[in-house]
Amino acid sequence: MRELSGEEFAVLPDSAAGEALAGTLNGVVILGYASGRPCLLAASTGGIVHAEAGQARLAVIGTCPVTAGRLRRMAARLTCLADADAVAAALPGSFHLVAVVGGRVRVQGTASGTRRVYYTRAGGAVVASGRAAVPAALTRAPVDQRALAARLLMIVPPVLAEPLWEGVAVVPPGEAAHLDAGGVRLRSWWRAPEPEVPLEEGAPAVRAALEEAVAARIGTGSVVAADLSGGLDSTPVSFLAAAAAGDRSAKLITFVLAVDDPEHDDPAWAERARAHLPGEHEVARPDDVPRWFADAARAVPGLDEPTRWLRALARELASSALLGGRGAAVRLTGHGGDEVTLLPDCYLHDLARRHPAALWPHLREQRSRARWPLRACVRALADRRPYAAWLADQAATLGAPLPRFLPDFGWEQPLRLPGWTTEAAADAVRERLAGCSAEPYSPLRAQHQSLSSVRSIAAAVDGVRVLTGRVGAAVHAPYLDDHVVAACLAVRLDQRAAPGAYKPLTRAAMRPVMPAECLGRSTKGEFSADIYQGLRRHRDQLLALLDGSLLVERGLADAAALRRACVRTPAEGGPGVLALDVFIAAENWLRALPAHPVQEESCA
Repeated sequence: MRELSGEEFAVLPDSAAGEALAGTLNGVVILGYASGRPCLLAASTGGIVHAEAGQARLAVIGTCPVTAGRLRRMAARLTCLADADAVAAALPGSFHLVAVVGGRVRVQGTASGTRRVYYTRAGGAVVASGRAAVPAALTRAPVDQRALAARLLMIVPPVLAEPLWEGVAVVPPGEAAHLDAGGVRLRSWWRAPEPEVPLEEGAPAVRAALEEAVAARIGTGSVVAADLSGGLDSTPVSFLAAAAAGDRSAKLITFVLAVDDPEHDDPAWAERARAHLPGEHEVARPDDVPRWFADAARAVPGLDEPTRWLRALARELASSALLGGRGAAVRLTGHGGDEVTLLPDCYLHDLARRHPAALWPHLREQRSRARWPLRACVRALADRRPYAAWLADQAATLGAPLPRFLPDFGWEQPLRLPGWTTEAAADAVRERLAGCSAEPYSPLRAQHQSLSSVRSIAAAVDGVRVLTGRVGAAVHAPYLDDHVVAACLAVRLDQRAAPGAYKPLTRAAMRPVMPAECLGRSTKGEFSADIYQGLRRHRDQLLALLDGSLLVERGLADAAALRRACVRTPAEGGPGVLALDVFIAAENWLRALPAHPVQEESCA
């Protein structure tokens, strides 16, 4: 018997095999079929709104302000599973959606990837869940060595981020799984928008979507916390949270973590914003919370995948516990803001084809900043490789150093493995690249790479949300809600970036609701001091993970090279630190696995 816990749920088909599989799960039946068989089981009814009308049923699992009455009216309009597209498009927040029409069921997560759906065949039926541990436990699946090797890439594109258990598959974000007695079928319900909306129209749409996303997390009379670094991601969220809290008689607590670096300008910008914000303001000194790398060797059970945020997890947990002690259940952050409002360098490749007249001022500004040679720029702009060919070509450079002062207008960030990985790990990644026939999310490289970055960070943010929610205020990232992502990606590329301007989309969107002095920032915080201070204090955590390394045991890491990486301090923040993050994430994930996933407490 597999007991569902936390936010875990399972969706089963309307069949005798599905009913038998339900008997192996210990949970509450939330939705049933007209036949009387169970459809949706969960650990509890908490965080779930559900309704039925005739042969149709709907359930929303997660963050969404929908009422049962409104959901019932929506269910009454369902005549087939495809009609659930309109439900997903209408509702704000971040949630799983389950729709039943007659004897068929559809389950989906978010287009951004913050909520995912995993599935497998067990006992003659397909079972789907929001956590990979559930299907893995039902099939007693072993870890997939090739999938684990791909997670050692310093930047893992979503197309290579397969589930880490053999036989378990993931529904691509933006698609839904339709289950019936015959099996599973995937159907697309979301596509990346074409970037055609001018800034003057797109900015109000972005502001409205972000307002809605923030408000979806603030209940009447509640206490909500908001991170306030002073940057152009967290500061807009704080101002929108203040407005929503005022409308709902809620209390806002802004949270500032002081930086132990006299050259850092975050504190000054945070203080400037606080002067205009109502509510309470919590300022934590650097020693009030753990330093980076603290407790990095402490196993974090139940994560669906290795997360690169373990370096800072102890700090995040302590901050959320502090805010939870002040009464906050939600902690809003600016995570995801960079991914949806900044553009990767490859937008220049798209401008050359979509808006060639706008290319030269943008290219001139980027060249002067990055010191790119003109000949190299022309060569990069001329590259016409499709996505699959670009991926295949990465196999030849997995161990090469990243070139300096050369433009890269590829579909993704260049794929590289840390220097401590083995040739066996590289071969596994090359094999995966050779067999990958994925289509891009958009024919435009910048749209594809922006959405790829969103989906890369989304899974980590969701894991941190769950972990922080266990100790206090759960971290929520409104920028990663589907409506916000779509609104940002719809704005023209040549206007989401502007020569000499920082985050023009954010500035235009927030101008009506933020003071001009808070929108004037043109810098971004740099945290190498935190890295070096954390390594000085907590090098023992790296060495503890190194002792008896499971990555070495599996043949994916070279013991001597890994030791060199752990005992040396990287000369600068960048690939050296990222290589440590990769090691911590993968090694911790392996050590957190129990003897068998059937015994595992999922991150739910």
